Amino acid sequence: MPVNRNNRRNKKKKEEEAKPKLKEKVTEILELPKEIVLNVPRLTLIGNGNLLIENYKGIIEYDDKRVRVNTGSGIIKIVGDRLVIKEITSEDIMIDGEIQAMEFIK
Repeated sequence: MPVNRNNRRNKKKKEEEAKPKLKEKVTEILELPKEIVLNVPRLTLIGNGNLLIENYKGIIEYDDKRVRVNTGSGIIKIVGDRLVIKEITSEDIMIDGEIQAMEFIK
């Protein structure tokens, strides 16, 4: 019996892994924006002073030294000095300040 359960789990896992790859291929062929179709964030960093994050889910932590933003593919942690949220909408967030590091946490 345990072998059958493992086989079902492995088959289901393979199917789940195949779906994103198929979506990625279709997105590339049809030249669709990946951040919309695949539900991933789009980050635009200008120098080290301005960061635009599109397609985010929410703010987890915010102070003048650290900002953590939740996205569909994980958490983005921004570390720096004098960090401020300059603009925020339901689709994107703009962070200004002296950005020293960014980390992606799955």
